[in-house]
Amino acid sequence: MRTAAKQVARVGLDVLDRSEIRRLIERPWFLRFSFAPEEIAHAETLGEDRRLEFLAGRFAAKEALLKVLGIGFLQGVTPREICVEHTAHGAPVVHLRGRAAQLTPSSVSVSITHKQNVVAAVAISLPEANGATADDATSEAAGNRRTEPTAPKELAAVPPPNTPATATVGTSTRDEREAQTSAFLRVRVGQEEAHYGGNLVDGARILRLFGDLVTEITLRTDGDEGLLAQYSDIRFTAPVRPGDYIEAHARLVRQTRLRRVVELQAHKVIRASPEEADSAGEVLDEPQLVCAATATTVVPHRRAHTATARTPTAEEA
Repeated sequence: MRTAAKQVARVGLDVLDRSEIRRLIERPWFLRFSFAPEEIAHAETLGEDRRLEFLAGRFAAKEALLKVLGIGFLQGVTPREICVEHTAHGAPVVHLRGRAAQLTPSSVSVSITHKQNVVAAVAISLPEANGATADDATSEAAGNRRTEPTAPKELAAVPPPNTPATATVGTSTRDEREAQTSAFLRVRVGQEEAHYGGNLVDGARILRLFGDLVTEITLRTDGDEGLLAQYSDIRFTAPVRPGDYIEAHARLVRQTRLRRVVELQAHKVIRASPEEADSAGEVLDEPQLVCAATATTVVPHRRAHTATARTPTAEEA
């Protein structure tokens, strides 16, 4: 009788000096190769020193995670398939895409630290609860036909077309919380929305999408639309024209008793190509960032107190 091999936790560690990538992050090809669109968009909202610190920390985290996966750069996984974002409390959270998502261990945690010019990151994967991997169980079943292979994890709902498949690494509780504090929209820009010469769409069109996303987030978290107080760090990075398909994403990154701070990004995923034919279009290999911003919204005091427990107050009853 065979027994499953005992699993142990795997640890990956990486340390680098920020000067090692200072020049590299000024090269567009390196940014596209090494970082996910969300990471690049967030980095562009930061000052020079903070941007370097942020990208260096993410790069070290990717190195550590690749060591946990047992592979290196250019061995089937590109660094941009590993996206390291952060929770509303600032803790790093990992999203794996493409080939990296297929190699996901049962659970991965990552931590990043900075000391002057030194950046360090550690990643750790935890073993399966039963001590055996799906591959171990499959091999045993093939040998004696008595043990069934461990069922694979249930896949999340298939994302909309052109939306990169994303695997969120962590516990179901965190997944549920993240689903509650993010929002997504996809729209096709109509011909009637051209506003300037050259068939350009005005930036206010994108900001209206952002406003709808912020409203959805506060409805999910507080049961109230809230009052949008301000946009900050607005950047328009690429033109939008009729026929383009735009995907807009929003994520709650910070909250106080009454305020909610939301990071927003809009990417072009399909580009209209009227130069080829009146109805021609092109699906972009890489989504193109067209706008990024941060929004602050205010939630009424009555709603802020009842955001988590949805029991009616005496007044509401």
